[in-house]
Amino acid sequence: MTAMSESSSLYSTYGAWIISLFLETILYGIGILQTFLYFQWWPNDGWEIKAAVALVMFFETTQISFFFRSSFVRFVLKFGEIQGDLLWSDSVQLLANYLTAFTVQLYFASRIYNLTKEGSKLYKVSKAGIFIVVFLAFVQISAGIAQTVWTYLLRSFAKLDQTKAITTLQTAASLACDICITVYLCYYLRRHQNGMRRTQKVLRALMMNAVNRGMLTSLTSAATMILFLVYPGTFWFFLSLAPNSKLYMNSMIATLNMRQHMRNKLFPSDREWNTAQLNDLDLSTCRPRPSVSAVVFVKPPSPVEDVNEETTGTIPGECY
Repeated sequence: MTAMSESSSLYSTYGAWIISLFLETILYGIGILQTFLYFQWWPNDGWEIKAAVALVMFFETTQISFFFRSSFVRFVLKFGEIQGDLLWSDSVQLLANYLTAFTVQLYFASRIYNLTKEGSKLYKVSKAGIFIVVFLAFVQISAGIAQTVWTYLLRSFAKLDQTKAITTLQTAASLACDICITVYLCYYLRRHQNGMRRTQKVLRALMMNAVNRGMLTSLTSAATMILFLVYPGTFWFFLSLAPNSKLYMNSMIATLNMRQHMRNKLFPSDREWNTAQLNDLDLSTCRPRPSVSAVVFVKPPSPVEDVNEETTGTIPGECY
């Protein structure tokens, strides 16, 4: 294939570039709203969780900013020109994409650890699972960094097929990591079932959320690998690559923001005026541990002298 035909092949699939930019802009907007709500609703979360949310938002802002910059160069500054140059901004936004996935994967690895803290029956079993998840996350980011450096040196989208091996490794590791996270979360949540109806309802909702989260990110990773290998020299793989990191961001922050919703399922009578950290709910007995300090009032209660002790409590390990 000549250089002109390669550039023409890229030029003919610029529609995929525009569609992917449109999709990820929508998802980024949702992520901004999710982040704003998180910092409004959960001011008492630990600094490490807040730092993870802020870091993911920083990576995603960097990614979409440089994606817009690259789009502006192609469709405004070089309008009408057939060119397949890979700009430095393309490499930066690609690296930001991988860093977001890495951060979110480590976050969910920490949630698995919290579900099976040292001393519990599941701790020894979970060590292997956590090691696998962390290992795959590091493989994913290592391959992503190598791919980013390689693409920067190539300086051409038409030559990206030379990175097939490292790209396949990165997407495969990301896909495997997401599947492992989903399987382990569902397994450990299932182990907390105790036959009580309200507890079962909450755990089913958590497992469904874990499956949906893992399915979305896994499908986009798989689609990126397939489109990149089947349609080399085109922009079709952008349809799943660009929105992928935004799905990681939204899945992480959504699981943080849904904690009050899960608590309302367990204690529906208290949903009107208070909120509590879900890691104060003991699902093994479905009986709250009294902890006044865990209550955060978000709306003044009606004139009642005593606060019902059911206003506090936690899902094991604050997985969500």
